[in-house]
Amino acid sequence: MQRLLAVLRCYKRTFSYQGVEDRGVYTLFLLLQSSWFALYLNTLTSTLNEISLLPLLFFLLPLISIASRRINDAGYSHWIILLVFFIPYLFFIFLCFPKTVDK
Repeated sequence: MQRLLAVLRCYKRTFSYQGVEDRGVYTLFLLLQSSWFALYLNTLTSTLNEISLLPLLFFLLPLISIASRRINDAGYSHWIILLVFFIPYLFFIFLCFPKTVDK
């Protein structure tokens, strides 16, 4: 229950790129985002053959902000977020593995 509340908090912090995010919360958020987007693609776009901009933004914006917070938690530079635009799927999976850096 506590993890699901943390996932909801991630949606609320969509435009916040400061702070840190736990590895478990990030992994759960990534799984939930991927599953709802796959469901969206399967149900809504199968008949229309197009992806609407609004659901795409609801998918991408929280994912980029949580990845930025996860980068902070793993101890990497913010500039590494640019990898999202070049190798997005490998980057998001990579962030599931590094542990939190002791400050």
